[in-house]
Amino acid sequence: MKTARYVTVLGGVAAVSLLAASAPTMAGAAVRPNTAASGTAAVSSILQSGNITTGVRGADNGNVVLTGSAVIEGSAATDPFLYSGSLADAPGATVSRLKPPFAGETTATFYGPDTDRFNPDLIPRGQVRAVGSYQSSSAPTGVINQGMIYLGPVGGRGGSWTSMNVPADGRHTAGNVRACPRVQTGCFVMDTIPHSTMGDLVVGNYDLNPSVPGGLISANGFIYNMTTHQWTLLGLGGSLSTQTTLYGIWQDGGAGSPIYTLAGGSAAGGGKRGLLINYNEQTGTFGQPHYYSYGNDRTVVTHFEGITEVLGGFHLVALSTAQNHVSMASVPAIGFFDLFGRARWHPVDVASSPVCPGGCTVTTGNTVYRNKIMGLYLQKGSSAAHTYLAAVRP
Repeated sequence: MKTARYVTVLGGVAAVSLLAASAPTMAGAAVRPNTAASGTAAVSSILQSGNITTGVRGADNGNVVLTGSAVIEGSAATDPFLYSGSLADAPGATVSRLKPPFAGETTATFYGPDTDRFNPDLIPRGQVRAVGSYQSSSAPTGVINQGMIYLGPVGGRGGSWTSMNVPADGRHTAGNVRACPRVQTGCFVMDTIPHSTMGDLVVGNYDLNPSVPGGLISANGFIYNMTTHQWTLLGLGGSLSTQTTLYGIWQDGGAGSPIYTLAGGSAAGGGKRGLLINYNEQTGTFGQPHYYSYGNDRTVVTHFEGITEVLGGFHLVALSTAQNHVSMASVPAIGFFDLFGRARWHPVDVASSPVCPGGCTVTTGNTVYRNKIMGLYLQKGSSAAHTYLAAVRP
């Protein structure tokens, strides 16, 4: 979760990792001074109070589409929102609140968008695809978060909505892989959290019922193909229990390309580190996972929250227990598949910026566009959430 008060709660290890990543620096996780790049960032506030940006994708004419959650006044619930326009016009801008039509829906958020600029054959001109999650009073007993896909205009009128839930029993999954092992009686998928979308894929996370006996770790990543309606459950190191998260996706090579770069975090390689991995949707094969820790040194937790392509590689927004703020990581792409270079880290101290004149109690890094990162901040003494925009100058 970005914060439980303002965004639909994530379950399992995904939530634990994000909470740990916003905690103060932990003993034994110090970063050598020469491992982080020097640089500054111009930090400003965008949108209106209570509107929290969680995703971004470029659009035509230098504009962007932002996704996120808008607090419903007088409650802890949120509506998903869309914003289309220039980031230069985003300070103080209003957003389009959408209302998912699912029975009993009580709270919802969008996490990531895609636009017709990148996938004109899949997204009609002038429309947006957005993915996220919702909670419902009509959900089966024990189910907390269900996934959703929206396709339509930014204003919501005439758009289509699809509910999505990771299958527990291996139906419609690659290799008939079961999220719930046969031996785990009573197991069910408690959360389906789509985080990002590009091309015809959606990536995200699912959690299993935590009361299942046997010590099964519940959090894991998924890929959903909207064309074939097939799920792929991520098994790093031959296991579905590696606390792997998928928060970002980029379609390498442009529209129609089967090659993607996925970003998130995993404990599969030892420790909880940022993850980059390639995926070929035509063959269903993965590249070798590449793991990253803040400052290229040992940390307790490092996690990638979003990804954007830039000349020569990728920019990612990262949270880590080795810092009191967020970072932009620059990772070179040395080849087209399975070749990522050493990260260069650019810390951004939002709490010491003009948007936090008396300091901030919470800052997160939620998404990244070119050299700009966005996230949530809470000023000391205030419960009102805001979104910041930080333009990083390496």
